[in-house]
Amino acid sequence: MSDHQTSYTINSTIGHLYLKNKAFQSLTFEGQQSIVLDIIEKFRYCDVNLGEILSNECFSEYKKVDEKRTLATLFKICSYCGQPKEQVTDYWEEYNKQGFCFDCAPELSLEE
Repeated sequence: MSDHQTSYTINSTIGHLYLKNKAFQSLTFEGQQSIVLDIIEKFRYCDVNLGEILSNECFSEYKKVDEKRTLATLFKICSYCGQPKEQVTDYWEEYNKQGFCFDCAPELSLEE
């Protein structure tokens, strides 16, 4: 059983740091990605749900933000395998709240 509350708290914290505090924007993309990967690794053994951590739920806290990407695509980290990947997508058929890499969902690469 996943600890959903912790997963969404982590998601909210990353979103808050990104949107409100602009903590990531002064870093290179690799630096941003590294911080998110470190956070994920820190909580990996707490029975959290990677898909919930890397979802777009955090954007709903901000009325002026209409962000359609997930944290998975924003930081290019697959929400299934948890690995940094060059291509992570939320879009196939319709928008999906899970950002998958093409290795984990090879059918996605056919549509690109």
